[in-house]
Parts: sequence; structure tokens; C-alpha cells
Amino acid sequence: MPQLADITLFSLTRTMSVLDQLFQEEPDLYEDFVREICAEFILAKEYMLAIQEMANREAERETIAQADLTLRHMLALWVLSNDLTVPVTGLDQMQ
Repeated sequence: MPQLADITLFSLTRTMSVLDQLFQEEPDLYEDFVREICAEFILAKEYMLAIQEMANREAERETIAQADLTLRHMLALWVLSNDLTVPVTGLDQMQ
């Protein structure tokens, strides 16, 4: 399992791209995958709830987009630091 200090920008952005691809191609699978992460990663769960609350309160689009980007970074870091496999269909699964 890689340590946080060993994660590179390349691996982080690659993981974010794979997560984005999963979201685009298999939104239900993406939702299940993120739900599993959030069951263990409290900060990500709280961020998701905060984004939902911001949307309910009709916060500025830019504010929600920034929070979403932060959440995506956290999810990618969690995937990398826990050596998870992203279930991408049509491509080799990413570890």
C-alpha cells in the first residue's frame, strides 16, 4: 500500500481520469464504488453531504464545482493510498 508521500501528481490525475471515465460510462457502478469508499472515509462522506446541502441551498455553481473537485481529489487519494481497483468496464481495471 503506497504511503501518501509516495503518490505522484501523475498517478493522482490518472486515477481521477479513470474515476471520471467510470462516472461517464457506468454511473450506477461509480455511485456504488464511491458509496463503498464513503463507508470508510468519513471526510469524503461529509464532503458529499456538504455538496448536496450546497446544491439544495442553490449555492453558486463555481462554489459547488470547487467542492466537487476537492472531493474528486480526496477519492483518488483514497483509491491510491488503499491500493483499490477501480472497476472500469471496457478497459483494464486500474489498480
